[in-house]
Amino acid sequence: MRVDELSEALAVSAVTIRADLNYLEEQGLIVRSFGKAIAAKGVHARERAPTASLAKAQALPMLRLASRVVEADQTLLVGHGELPAQIVPLLAEIPGLTVVLASLDAVPLARLLLDGRVHVLGGEIGADASSLEGSLALRSLEFIPLTHFVMQAEMLSSDGNLLLRSKPAERFCTAASHRAARRIALVERTSLSLEKRPSEIPLSLLTDAIFPTPPSASAREVLAAQGFHLAGEEEGAAAHFSRFHTQPEPAS
Repeated sequence: MRVDELSEALAVSAVTIRADLNYLEEQGLIVRSFGKAIAAKGVHARERAPTASLAKAQALPMLRLASRVVEADQTLLVGHGELPAQIVPLLAEIPGLTVVLASLDAVPLARLLLDGRVHVLGGEIGADASSLEGSLALRSLEFIPLTHFVMQAEMLSSDGNLLLRSKPAERFCTAASHRAARRIALVERTSLSLEKRPSEIPLSLLTDAIFPTPPSASAREVLAAQGFHLAGEEEGAAAHFSRFHTQPEPAS
C-alpha cells in the first residue's frame, strides 16, 4: 500500500504513517519500495541488539526524580539493572531509610555510602552475573514490608506494557510491584514499541514512570490512558509521569 492510501484508511497524517513505517522497516516486518510498503515474508521481528546503557548525563536526572519519590523512614527495594543500582548514592541523605538490594552491583556503593539498614535478597545469580532472581528471591519478598520499589524497563509498548529484558526480570518485577505501595519504573527509551514479548508487565502495575527525555505523543497517549500525568517537578530533560496528583510530603 502507498503512504497516502494508508493515511486515508487509518485517518492519520502522512507524517505519522511514515514514522510508523520506518519503525516497521527497522523491525524487518515490511519492505519499503517506491513509496509503497510491502509485508515482509514470514512477518517476524528481527532480534533486537542489546540496548546500550544510558549516558550518565541522561541517567542522573532520572535518578534524581526517582529519589524524590522515596520518603524518610521507609523501605526501598532497588531492582535489577544498571539504572536502579545507580540510585544508591542519592539515597544517603534520606533519613531512616532501609534499602533492600536485588543486584550485586549495588552492594559496594551501598556499603560505602549508606548509614541506614541495608539488606541483600537471597536467590540465584542471573545471567547478567549481578541480578538476584529465582524462587528464593521471590519468597524473600514476602517477608519484607516494602514501601517503594524502583525498577528498570527498556521501553513502553503500544498496548500499555513495559518491555523488560528477561523473563526472570518480569517475574521479579511483578512480584515486587504487588508488595510495594510506590512502584517506580526507569524507562530507558522514549519511543513507543509495537513489539510484543514474553517479558513484559502491565503499566497499570506501576505508579510512576520516568524517562530520559519527554516521550513521544503516542507514548503520552498510552500513559494518559493508564491514568498517568506529567508530574510537576523538573530535572534536566528527564520526564516524570505519575498516577499521584501530588508528590508525597516527607514523613515527620
